[in-house]
Amino acid sequence: MIRSPAVRVAILWLALLAAFHGKSVLATTLFGADYAVDRHIFMALLTTALIVPMIVLARRCLDREPFAGLGLAVDGSALGLLAIGILAWLLPFALGVTLCLVFGLVTITPLVPWTEILAFVPLLILLVFLLEALPEEVAFRGYIQANLAKTLPLWAAVAVQAILFGSWGVALWFLTAGGIDPLHASLFYVMGAILGMLRVITGSVWTSIGFHLAFQTVSQLLQNAERGHFVIENAVLLQVLALGALPFSVAVPFAELFYRGKVAWRGKAA
Repeated sequence: MIRSPAVRVAILWLALLAAFHGKSVLATTLFGADYAVDRHIFMALLTTALIVPMIVLARRCLDREPFAGLGLAVDGSALGLLAIGILAWLLPFALGVTLCLVFGLVTITPLVPWTEILAFVPLLILLVFLLEALPEEVAFRGYIQANLAKTLPLWAAVAVQAILFGSWGVALWFLTAGGIDPLHASLFYVMGAILGMLRVITGSVWTSIGFHLAFQTVSQLLQNAERGHFVIENAVLLQVLALGALPFSVAVPFAELFYRGKVAWRGKAA
């Protein structure tokens, strides 16, 4: 057991960076750099197969505590908590994209038949769950935030976790793509903070998984130019308003509607 939560967090942060970068390099070696469904499937399966056992092992060997303490209980409440996260992003996004389309601020044109697009959605949901939502949430809002909350007030644990998540995302982009634009870089930090607060409010990582899953699924469906499902005019406005600003602004108060207690942000986790 490593007694210092900070050391445990640092070890896992570096391991996550190495694992995510390594599987991207392997996928590029095997399938090439261009998007392909088989490449996407391979990366999704490999990511969950690497990261979830890594967290279980870290919890057992570094923390000497049960995995259940990370807030990922598989019981009757899981679907409801997952739905809160999904709706916290999806409902304001629907409002935002409707306003953009009604007022002519954005145009979204499908390039393939809707039957083909809708047939791909279930697979995309599964791939996003395995590639991003599950492994990243268990790692950051589960393991890392739980360790930080041992020594920091809840608000500080969320803030530090968001900084670590944002820095990890930016570092990963530099390693795999050679750089990242400021808009995407800032998104990592803001999203990390929102996801961390959702995890605290409901007491479950399932809520942050739901929010993450909804955001990534719709974003990838609309914006993946290589897949070629849509062409978007004024895509930056869609990203800033409908995909980001509206859902991120109301996610926390939306989750609080379903939470019966008051969060003691200045206190430590129980």
